[in-house]
Amino acid sequence: MTDDANRPVKALLTMDEVVGALDEAGTVGVTEVADRIDRPQSVVHDYLSTLTQLGCVVRTDGKYELGLRYLELGGRIRERIPLYQVARPVVQRLAEESSSESVTLCVEEDGMCVALDVVQSNESIKYDWHPGSYFYMHLSGAGKAMLANYPEERVEAILDKHGLPARTDKTITDRDELYEELEAVRERGVSFERGEYNTGMHTISAPIMDEDGVVLGGLSVSGPAHRMNEPEVEAELEDKLLSSVNIIELNYNAR
Repeated sequence: MTDDANRPVKALLTMDEVVGALDEAGTVGVTEVADRIDRPQSVVHDYLSTLTQLGCVVRTDGKYELGLRYLELGGRIRERIPLYQVARPVVQRLAEESSSESVTLCVEEDGMCVALDVVQSNESIKYDWHPGSYFYMHLSGAGKAMLANYPEERVEAILDKHGLPARTDKTITDRDELYEELEAVRERGVSFERGEYNTGMHTISAPIMDEDGVVLGGLSVSGPAHRMNEPEVEAELEDKLLSSVNIIELNYNAR
């Protein structure tokens, strides 16, 4: 877990607020950003002008939006991650073998589950996550798969920091219930998320570990509940998922 800065730089904190406002609002003017973060318009204008100069923000007809510089930076960071390099072709192949599912490769960062790669096999179904999306670990299939294989003290630290907020009425919000769920995940080797993140969507996930048993990330297959609930479909996807994880682990450890 990261430590809080002893003397945080206020300018960077304000910049993060400005960027966050643009992320939420899309294309907006100075006044709306100022209202969203409760800062003077003159201050917000200076930040937006500086970010535009740096190429991080684009100004069109007096309004601002985030620029593709963030996509460039994120892409570079992702390419440097060994797990992504090894898993990418396997994730693609698993998605191609599925009919109406989304395959997601996740890692944990600061107690949150982050989608490192997302491949959708059916473009007619719109999933509301993409590379770079963050999830609370307890309501993510991959997050639960990772938590189940973490030391108890690490799980406690993550829950102490982020809690167990609900996203749907299916989300686990009780620690004892979550611990029971994680024990079941350890016994079976896969985790299930049934409408805990999105109503009407189900996910089956498995952890990815190195040769020393250290958790590297998690791999998930998600799809419509009506399809994922079919026993033969679930069994087939579980086999394909575990086979894919095995290939990733072998290739990762053989680097």
